[in-house]
Amino acid sequence: MEEAKNVKSSATEKSVITHFCASCGRDISVIGDSVIFKCPNCGDEIVRCGKCRIKGTEFQCHACGFVGP
Repeated sequence: MEEAKNVKSSATEKSVITHFCASCGRDISVIGDSVIFKCPNCGDEIVRCGKCRIKGTEFQCHACGFVGP
């Protein structure tokens, strides 16, 4: 699963980066208390939404496979 996608708006032709939760796959721009941090194993970016953080939902780094709470 891709963590971030480049989305182009046909009206403005601006590039917008959208981040998705590593646990549930939701767009974090609409969920409060979301975080982006570096994987403790490889340093790649991990995105978590506030809901999954509060519940302690397991996540997996898409780059190295590190699994965390």
